[in-house]
Amino acid sequence: MIPERLYETLPYLYVVSGSQTILWLPHWTAALSGVVLIFVGAAVWVIRTDKRRSPYGIKFKNQGGVPFWCYELQPFIYLTSGALLFNFADSFLLYPSAMILLVLGIQLWLCRICWRSHS
Repeated sequence: MIPERLYETLPYLYVVSGSQTILWLPHWTAALSGVVLIFVGAAVWVIRTDKRRSPYGIKFKNQGGVPFWCYELQPFIYLTSGALLFNFADSFLLYPSAMILLVLGIQLWLCRICWRSHS
């Protein structure tokens, strides 16, 4: 068995290591492996938080027109897009857009972590 501390931090480690791979290694294969790491960590985090939700809590699944996985992966899509834009942008004029995407992705993810923290 994996220690609980390591088990709980695995999705975060996947996302952070994928982001760092995209940002630090300029080759497209490294970017592809970083994207895979980010979305594997995102899928693990989404499945884990979905299973831990209280059945008596507010249900958002049946509301809105956005499919479940599009809604759940939205912060990770923003984060990945910002990191890819930072690394592969040909112009410095795209850096503010990349920064906005990164900040928006991190902010959305942190908000969802706070909303879903179980007591």
